[in-house]
Amino acid sequence: MKHRTADPADALYLRAVTAIASATGSTSLLMNVWFPFLPLYMLQVGAKDDAAALFWVAVGASAQGAGRLIGGPLWGLVSDKLGRKKMFVRAVYFAALTSFVLAVINAPWQVGIALGLQGLLSGFVPAAVALMSVSVPDAKVRDALNAVSGAQYLGSAIGPAVGASMALAFGYRGAIFTSGLLIAAVATAVIFVVPADIVRKKERDAKGAAIELPPFKPTVQFALAILLYFSLFALTTFRSLATPIALKDIAAASVTEATGLAFALGGVASALGVWVLSTRFFRRWRLRNILAITCVLTALGHLALAASHTVWLYVPAFTAASFLNASMMPATNTMIALNASRDRRGTAFGIASAAQALAFMVGPMSAAMFGRFSLKLGFIAVAGVMLALAALVAFAVREPPVEK
Repeated sequence: MKHRTADPADALYLRAVTAIASATGSTSLLMNVWFPFLPLYMLQVGAKDDAAALFWVAVGASAQGAGRLIGGPLWGLVSDKLGRKKMFVRAVYFAALTSFVLAVINAPWQVGIALGLQGLLSGFVPAAVALMSVSVPDAKVRDALNAVSGAQYLGSAIGPAVGASMALAFGYRGAIFTSGLLIAAVATAVIFVVPADIVRKKERDAKGAAIELPPFKPTVQFALAILLYFSLFALTTFRSLATPIALKDIAAASVTEATGLAFALGGVASALGVWVLSTRFFRRWRLRNILAITCVLTALGHLALAASHTVWLYVPAFTAASFLNASMMPATNTMIALNASRDRRGTAFGIASAAQALAFMVGPMSAAMFGRFSLKLGFIAVAGVMLALAALVAFAVREPPVEK
């Protein structure tokens, strides 16, 4: 009886998926160790009061977004020429640098330097997705991106709990510095564990002159994928920033516990949305139809948030919205990847990184605007946007190129 021998190529793909997803999840966890207590850290380094602490965190977030608007497309172009693995390693090392700089600041305004460096020089998630998209055959891209997105969401969910323990053990500065050391260790592991991607060598013409890679030409389908990518991140940041204030109106004295419960369940639900809903359904039927249906369900989730008047209604609605929102992310990444040539996927995800940076600005500004009037109205507006997006997806999106 003959035994089937394992395909060496499959083993290499599995190694790449496992290593990239693990590195992404670990880095996401370690970056979320300190982000939740950043306002408290601002008070420790000199912010006068709570309002000032939140102001300086907002300044840092704006600096990060501005940096990513510049750095995302630039690093994407570089990755297509030098290699996506090198850019992923670079991004993770610079994420460690962010923690080191943040750990030694002695004035609140300096948070802008740390987070500005993060935006300009890091951006490890788009780098990971770009690397993953060229580390497996196109037929395996969806499953591979499910793995990296799920690891990212799970790391984001676990990070705050780990950060609370580290802050108790080492203090805020010690926790931030320790996270930097661990992130640097992750980057070093990537060098030795993640297989290198193939970068097409420069071709030469008859006279021996180098022929550059063909220019990246975004299509309408690529633009639609970027719009969906932007919308999902803007929606996430809006919901995350609006939730503590919405729960404050509902829960009063127990707002801290209610917020912690909502974010814990939302984080786990996001990972499950990637690993369960995305894996089982987004590959079984037409991608366009499933995306449109999920946009409609997400709209209904936000209408439920607007109608919630108790914690026990709000938290399940928040959890469901997080589940549905996250489930669309791997499919959106797949659309971006498969609507760009393999040689230009670094550039494609560099553009996606810039769209993410804009989303991180638009989401908080929208939450602040509706917070002045009515967050319930804000959730209703979000539902309207998602219904419009569902219609756009249903009528305009085409299936990505046939996977081989």
